[in-house]
Amino acid sequence: MLITTKLHIPPMKSRMIMRRHLTDRLREGSSSRLVVICGLPGSGKTSLACQWIAEDHLPVAWYSLDKTDNDADLFFRYLLTSLGTIDDTIASQVAPLLQELRQFSGPEIIPLIIRLFVDLPRDIYLVLDDYHLIHTKEIHDALSYFLEYMPPRMHMVILSRHAIPLSLSRFRVRSQLTEIVASDLKFTEEETERFFTDIMPVTLTTDEVHELARYTEGWVGGLQLFGLSLKGKGLNDLGDILSRACQETTDYLIDEVIKVQPRKVKTFIQTTALLDRFNVDLCREVTGFTDTPDILEHLYRNNLFLIPLNTENTWHRYHHLLSEAVRKGVKNINPALYRDIQRKAALWFARHGYLEDAFRHAFASEDQQFAADLLEDYILPLLENYEHASSLRWLAKVPSEILTNRTLLKLHECGLKLDSLQLTTIETTVQEIDDHQSEAFERYQGDKRTLCLDLLAYLKYILPYFREPVETDQTRLNETLKMISHENRFFSGYIKVAVSLSHFLRGNPPLASETLKEASGIIFSSKSIWARMFWYKNMADVERVQGHLYRSEAILGEAFRSFDEKGLFHTPLKLLLYLPMAWIWYLRNDLEKALVYAERGLEYAHHSQFTRDYMEGNYLLGLLWSALNRPDEVERCIDRMRAVAKIVDAPNTGVAPESWIARLSMTQNDLTGAEAWAQQRHISSNEPFSYRFVHECLGYADLLCRQHRHEEMIDILEPLRKRSAERNMMEAVLETDLFLAGAYYASGEQMRARKIMDQALASTEAEGIIRPFINHCPSISPILADIRHARLRGRISSHLAIILDVSATVTRMAAEKEQEGMENRLSPRETEILQLLAAGYRYREIADKAFVSLNTVRSHIRNIFKKLNVRTTDQAIRRANDLGLCQTELQ
Repeated sequence: MLITTKLHIPPMKSRMIMRRHLTDRLREGSSSRLVVICGLPGSGKTSLACQWIAEDHLPVAWYSLDKTDNDADLFFRYLLTSLGTIDDTIASQVAPLLQELRQFSGPEIIPLIIRLFVDLPRDIYLVLDDYHLIHTKEIHDALSYFLEYMPPRMHMVILSRHAIPLSLSRFRVRSQLTEIVASDLKFTEEETERFFTDIMPVTLTTDEVHELARYTEGWVGGLQLFGLSLKGKGLNDLGDILSRACQETTDYLIDEVIKVQPRKVKTFIQTTALLDRFNVDLCREVTGFTDTPDILEHLYRNNLFLIPLNTENTWHRYHHLLSEAVRKGVKNINPALYRDIQRKAALWFARHGYLEDAFRHAFASEDQQFAADLLEDYILPLLENYEHASSLRWLAKVPSEILTNRTLLKLHECGLKLDSLQLTTIETTVQEIDDHQSEAFERYQGDKRTLCLDLLAYLKYILPYFREPVETDQTRLNETLKMISHENRFFSGYIKVAVSLSHFLRGNPPLASETLKEASGIIFSSKSIWARMFWYKNMADVERVQGHLYRSEAILGEAFRSFDEKGLFHTPLKLLLYLPMAWIWYLRNDLEKALVYAERGLEYAHHSQFTRDYMEGNYLLGLLWSALNRPDEVERCIDRMRAVAKIVDAPNTGVAPESWIARLSMTQNDLTGAEAWAQQRHISSNEPFSYRFVHECLGYADLLCRQHRHEEMIDILEPLRKRSAERNMMEAVLETDLFLAGAYYASGEQMRARKIMDQALASTEAEGIIRPFINHCPSISPILADIRHARLRGRISSHLAIILDVSATVTRMAAEKEQEGMENRLSPRETEILQLLAAGYRYREIADKAFVSLNTVRSHIRNIFKKLNVRTTDQAIRRANDLGLCQTELQ
């Protein structure tokens, strides 16, 4: 059966075997959430589904898939379009979305579909035909989510050659799955006989029919090919039948579909089938035919494997079997024509801004010089309109012998690979080009030569900032900015953003902010999307570390709106802003939302080889998984950070992987690695101040805290706090204060600890910062409890109330986990004395009741305090109550 459209039910053939036993099974299972028909190619899956739908008059949205639908954007666009065919109301809601210039993704589209169909007045069926062609994980994950939360009156029907990569067990258990498998679809001998007598009349003996049924094992497609090979021809023997069918698939498409067409139509198909997709204008370009619309109409009218790609029917492609058959033939018979068509298509796509299509056809032409020329002409627009990784991917396809003589492409590659921090190779390439400029730039004139010079100036200046955060040489900066042409001013913007990042990494956020503000004029006048994205990201980070969460969030919100206003609703570039947003939600303790942003941001950083973001993203993700009690995931984050740290070619770039790894390990109560790192690092409080130094000091303080070395903690943290406050690094100040408060409290300076904690609460209330308090819960919970008790007569702030509430929950969960171990650590006598303390007895009364001396009671209580990590009786009782060690309820 020929599928002539992606979005409508394939028309039923007037003559086909009715498979009543299977349609009855489908009818009985029509209330299932999921119906799966799985079998060999040509086994009648589509025909069976069409029979069932026609007999029961089912309302259906039909989507026929092929390999190109692995593009998630394309898949969800077609999915929306197909659902819009069900009725006019849904179509009117879907149409505006499809008309916008945007990219679609599962997390956006699936919830939208669920909302659109939640109040369906009738049952509807979504049919996904040829689902075996889909291998994109994003699509599988989206459909798994859709199946789980699909509206009750919506049903999904999947037709596939192979077992579908979705979890079906839960639907089987719930009796929400109806399955037709390959063995069910096999033709019986009776059906085979009816096929050759009723559908495709061929004179065969009963024995020959039985032999064909055995040979094909009931495969309908094989029977059809045999029938086509026999139709109207003489028959020698069964062996002759089998030999004739070997090339039937290709021969059928070429001989029965293409060769029988009028000459002009045949030429049109043989030319346009070389294209992945096409519209009227592109067809005119490659064929030279002015009557292209009439020819396309002829193809549609005659069901010649033409498939529409959008609702307006402006973009088309052929069924992939026909395309593959034509391409193979043209490439073998007329390779010059094949190359010419690919080049023409590449140039047309490039002129019209479809750069991925342009480069795909350029490299398909196998004319590598032509592909390199096109890449030089359009790589900057590709970078601006798509993503970093796409540019690297196409550059990687240029053969090394051609890239050697393409200085412009080499410079682009150096710029794109800066963020991977594999700097030695980049520095060598830039130096070699700089030393031989006249020879390197010989082939370039005009705008291309200017671009080469600007790129070289940019890279020469910027490389030291990627090697390590250095102090800005204002004279050299001004000279470099003067060297860059007005046409490529966005490079000046990149330079200033890099300078601001250096200020940031050297521990001076206010100066970084000032530099970014100076750069904003260049950035936003250049219309460079990449430059704007980097500006927004850096400014959001700068505001966050200064404690301004709402400012940081507002900057990111402005960035997202600016993308949307340009129609770039789902450009991959937006994902680079996800890690800054994840930090905001983490600090506010919205862990689930932070996790979504962190995972997507980290995936993009890995995809684009952004080493700094990849390292920091894994650190943040590790903190999130630790908070969510997922130790295996934390360990995976640590492993990824270790792997990257080994290959980074710029160890002093501001990232602090060793301290981050140590801190993540400590969240899992593993101090071994942290102790080894601390012994090797030898942190001193009077070292040069930087972003990395702050993180290392905090990591060391974390270790000292867990080792109860409070005096050493204070010695490290007091000067760190002063230096951080001088540079307005309030995020670091907050964490330093929380460490200090715990250390002073453990050292017996309760009033000083409470004063520090009061300051920390006051400084974070307006911004809604919660998570740092929760992370320090074991050491600061007694201080928070003291503050709560001191304010019982007054009204505590909502901020403190939230922190206390979350802290209590975290403490309770930790206590449940620790209870068994704690009970083992306290001896039976210590547990008895602790319970007497909780009951309100004094030391002398406890000695009398326990039949021990007063000194023994005091010795036991000292041990209890040490094991519970507390300093007072009240703290011991509260801690014991949290752990459920006391039978007496605390008051």
